[in-house]
Amino acid sequence: MTDLQAQLEIEFTALSQHNLQDLQQSTASKQLLLEQLAQTNAQREQLMTQFGYSATTNGMAQWFAALPEDLRPASETLWQSLQQALEQIQRLNLRNEQVLRRNSRNNDQLLALLRGQNQRHTLYDASGGKGQLSAQNRLGKA
Repeated sequence: MTDLQAQLEIEFTALSQHNLQDLQQSTASKQLLLEQLAQTNAQREQLMTQFGYSATTNGMAQWFAALPEDLRPASETLWQSLQQALEQIQRLNLRNEQVLRRNSRNNDQLLALLRGQNQRHTLYDASGGKGQLSAQNRLGKA
């Protein structure tokens, strides 16, 4: 999990600096780590099923309840740490996705300018969303 968080930070830096080589390396490393995480999760689900628990939040709660009293607090603490790490990874991934979308939008606008396409007066964009506000204002006034 720590390695995955580190890769997401590297990815963020590469995206922010438009460094394609670092982004490619980070993506490859991130893919490998995600595959390992998926394998580990599949093993956990298999073990939970073997012991008669569902691999859900409810199943985990039942498993914790069945643990000996002396093991329960440490196990629950470790599970909570894992859950918090996953939430942090989701936040980092969302942040990187937003940077990627912003960069993509900026690149599209730059390409349009280089091609001589004036998109200031477009009511709708290519995906059917709202276009530039100036075109909408003129239509609204009419």
